[in-house]
Amino acid sequence: MLFSSSLKEWWRGWWQSKKKKGTERGEKRRNPLSAIAYYLVVLIGYLLALDFFSDLLGDDISKNNNININNNNQKKKKEVIKLFWFTLHAIVGIISHLLVLKSDPGIVTEKNHKVCYKMFPFDDLLYEEGKSCRTLNIDIPARSKWDAVTNRRVCKFDHYCAVVNQAIGLRNLRWFLLFLIVNGALCVHGGLVCWNRVMTRIPKHWHSVKEKDFFGLFLPALMYHHTRSMFSMFVLFSVGFGVLVFALYHIYLVSMNVTTNETYKYAHMRRVNKRLPKSERVDVVNIWNRGIVLNVKEVLFPMRVY
Repeated sequence: MLFSSSLKEWWRGWWQSKKKKGTERGEKRRNPLSAIAYYLVVLIGYLLALDFFSDLLGDDISKNNNININNNNQKKKKEVIKLFWFTLHAIVGIISHLLVLKSDPGIVTEKNHKVCYKMFPFDDLLYEEGKSCRTLNIDIPARSKWDAVTNRRVCKFDHYCAVVNQAIGLRNLRWFLLFLIVNGALCVHGGLVCWNRVMTRIPKHWHSVKEKDFFGLFLPALMYHHTRSMFSMFVLFSVGFGVLVFALYHIYLVSMNVTTNETYKYAHMRRVNKRLPKSERVDVVNIWNRGIVLNVKEVLFPMRVY
């Protein structure tokens, strides 16, 4: 009982100190459901992949295609290697998610706001000098924004990502790009696993049909006889290429040294400019664009906020 009460007191003290620390940094508890959902999707996808690698546990391939035992053993070894690389790829994907989830996006606090204030010059267009944050009672640094989801002010705020349950900013944009590239490639990798499984299970005479009429006869036949594998492949390819395109878009923004948040503001200003007379229009210029090399360096090796 004494040990139990001591453990409860320690737990209560630790939780209060963590809660106090979070309050000082201007943050609130984030809902972990989106992060949990990501891990569930990865787990389900990996279990499906294990099912697709089920040929490792039997000799169905040799029975269907009349392959001798030695060739079958060699094929199993190749499948084991493929399974190893797919498992490694999935682990790296989870690590990239944890890197973003646990990273500091560049939180602006009362203690470090002077450092953040000197990082970027004001352009007097998107960001005006002299404005103050009503929540933190500090001068607002250029390129920072209050994130209403995590209840924090983030330096060089880009956006909030629900998948990683984290605000993306100055300090963790590099890990977010890694997350997009790794997980987009993981989806494509999973799609190739599905396609490989289907190709190893079709009869030999189907290959001649594939060469003659791929879209009209071969593909519909695969959809009919291998519905689950083909459906999984199309979903994984669609999601994977979508994520990779999203990653390319962010890489483009990095090369221009502009955030997602700022692109919306620039687009709004350009729309407003079109409605104004030429004499009243304002030049919309990105003063933080220092060239591709320095822009990329700023993301890969971000400035410290503490």
